[in-house]
Amino acid sequence: MASVIIHSDEPIQAGSFSHRALIGRKPFNGIQLGQRIVSRIHAWIDKDGDSFYIRDARSRGGTFVNSVRTDGKVLLRDGDEIKIGTSKMTFHASDQLPEGAIAFNIAENGSNPDFEDPGILIACESCGAPMWVPATMAGAFGRCAICAGAITVPGEPSSGIRRPLTPNDSIVDMPAITGAVELGDAARPLDPLAAEMPQPQPSATARDCGICRSPILPGDSTRTCASCSQTYHAECWNENRGCAAYGCPEVGSLDPPPVAVAVGAPSPVSFPEELVAAKTEVAAPQAEPDSIEQPPEEKAFPWDFALLGMSVLGFVIGTFTFGLSALLVGIGAVIYAIRRKDGNHRLATLSAVICLVGVALGVFTSSIIFKVPMWGIR
Repeated sequence: MASVIIHSDEPIQAGSFSHRALIGRKPFNGIQLGQRIVSRIHAWIDKDGDSFYIRDARSRGGTFVNSVRTDGKVLLRDGDEIKIGTSKMTFHASDQLPEGAIAFNIAENGSNPDFEDPGILIACESCGAPMWVPATMAGAFGRCAICAGAITVPGEPSSGIRRPLTPNDSIVDMPAITGAVELGDAARPLDPLAAEMPQPQPSATARDCGICRSPILPGDSTRTCASCSQTYHAECWNENRGCAAYGCPEVGSLDPPPVAVAVGAPSPVSFPEELVAAKTEVAAPQAEPDSIEQPPEEKAFPWDFALLGMSVLGFVIGTFTFGLSALLVGIGAVIYAIRRKDGNHRLATLSAVICLVGVALGVFTSSIIFKVPMWGIR
């Protein structure tokens, strides 16, 4: 007997088992971890002689024992820490559970005995990897995703057609099975995969496309897989880039082979000659006829220097006109500086300053020349 204590939740949860324990996100697992990062069947613990081992079921997040990611079978010792997702568990080589812990049940085959809709539980004959499929997949066949061993789902299909397993078959809802399926070393002789079952043969009446599941009508263009003899629409075969049977070597057979590129070398991308020629023609500048004369470029009038000269002239004339001429030129310089778009206002600002001084000096000088009293001065 062995037990697992989950420390990630409060209060602590614990469960004991004698042979096998499935760990995953789906409720049929004996140890259920409801996190999105956890796979449907993430890993499993099984018995090997007098010892227990854990093995990852090719999950994306991985399984860690004592902070080391597992690869293949890893023997467990009493007190080993198991980390899956964000959950941390402790393995003990006894069925004694801590006081105050919430106990959960684990069936002999490692599943959750309280789950009322289990589907069909199978195991690979070679490596013992577990797999759950709905009862509608009875009679299906394929290969183990871990060791590539042959897998056949027990039972007879309701339609009389044996179909290949796909990676998504264990996602759908799972109707209840009619009989118990035993797993684990002690129940290995009763394992349905260990019994001699007839090899599935493609049925001549199977006229449904293995990809789109729609009927193959007479006259439709079809493609038959050379490895598993499954029939598909030719269009579905091309869009799927090969066979859709789980574990079939023809899966992805139409994918382009990877191109080896040396480090630092330019990417070996080739373009059609027609595209290169068209691009060259567009990029080539067209020669202009000699008979067409280009109009001379017009030079902008130097308003900055003109305003500067006018401000000096307004300064001088404003001496005798009470600064009126300097005032007019200064207003023009301010308007020009505001409307200028390039932001170069240095000469316009200098012209405005000269005009401002000219206004002040012109009022003062003209009042003296023409003896006009200003600011109370007579």
